This record gives sequence, structure tokens and C-alpha cells, in this order.
Amino acid sequence: MDPIPADECRTLEAIIKDDLQRAEILSVSVYVDEDGSIEVEELALRIYGGREVVLAPEMRSKAPVIALEINPGDGWRDMTVEEDYSEELEDLTGAPWRPGDDADRPEDRI
Repeated sequence: MDPIPADECRTLEAIIKDDLQRAEILSVSVYVDEDGSIEVEELALRIYGGREVVLAPEMRSKAPVIALEINPGDGWRDMTVEEDYSEELEDLTGAPWRPGDDADRPEDRI
């Protein structure tokens, strides 16, 4: 995949943030240590479009991050813009619409 320009990255971040802010919590795994500290081990959400995702901790380049994972039916994998936000990516990086681009397409005929 070609690098995504910075402006498009910021727009995609806003779309994903909105999806997460509107998400419904499906399940959560919480641990309370004997010293009283609270740890969220995993958080499962239903985001826009009915997709179920999990927020799971990972180590990347010596820094902890929270990765979004999805199970599209064939096992869990990290979410990517290319696979999971492909329509939004195409809208942002594809060729601009021109009048007549969608006129008289065979797939639109009844």
C-alpha cells in the first residue's frame, strides 16, 4: 500500500475516533491487583456498521499501544485502514468525481 498523505491520515483518525466514541461496550475483562490497582485487560466493542472489535494491549518498538483487532469470521487480526476503512480511504485518496462519471452505468440499469 502506498503511504497515506498526512491530511488524509488526520481525516481517517477523526472517522475512527468517532466510531469508537459511539461504540457499544460488549464485554470487558478487568483485574484488581492486591495493591488495589485496576487493570483493563481487554475491551470488546461494537462500532458503526455492527463490526465487533477488541481493544488489546501490544508492545510496538518498546512502547505499549492499544491495538484495534477484528474477527471478520476467519480469526482475529489487527484492523487496518486498507482492509477495514477501505471505502473511506478510497473517498479520500481516489480520483476526484467529475460530472458524467456516474452517468449511464450498466450496473445502474433496471
